[in-house]
Amino acid sequence: EVLLILVPRHPERFDKVAQLVKKRGFRFHRRSDMGAIDTACQIYIGDSMGELILFYAAADVAFVGGSLIPVGGHNVLEPASLGIPVLIGPHRFNFAQITSELIRCGGAKEVADNTMLTTAWQSLLLDVSRRDEMGQAGKLM
Repeated sequence: EVLLILVPRHPERFDKVAQLVKKRGFRFHRRSDMGAIDTACQIYIGDSMGELILFYAAADVAFVGGSLIPVGGHNVLEPASLGIPVLIGPHRFNFAQITSELIRCGGAKEVADNTMLTTAWQSLLLDVSRRDEMGQAGKLM
């Protein structure tokens, strides 16, 4: 079973993300709703501030957003430092050097689009040894 955790970067996006998830018919829970989630939950929305590291710590694989579109990407070191394999898009100019190093050492993989992201994500979820290798490489960097 898989639980997708979405963490919008900016608070003004919290409600919009929840609306999009609801509109698409997914069963979801928002962090701000507090309480436990049930096993029917498909998406957990981290609509809180200062807790991103907790969500990364709970992850098996992390996609660092803002990188499939020309936003420039976000900090890949947060998940990598926890030993979480990182997937990132091609638009990573905000963290270009560190992201290139993380890819070079094997702790991250670049995906060009949504299709490649889905394929890489599924592959890593099924391949525990590859996930562990990538996580260790990122952690050692």
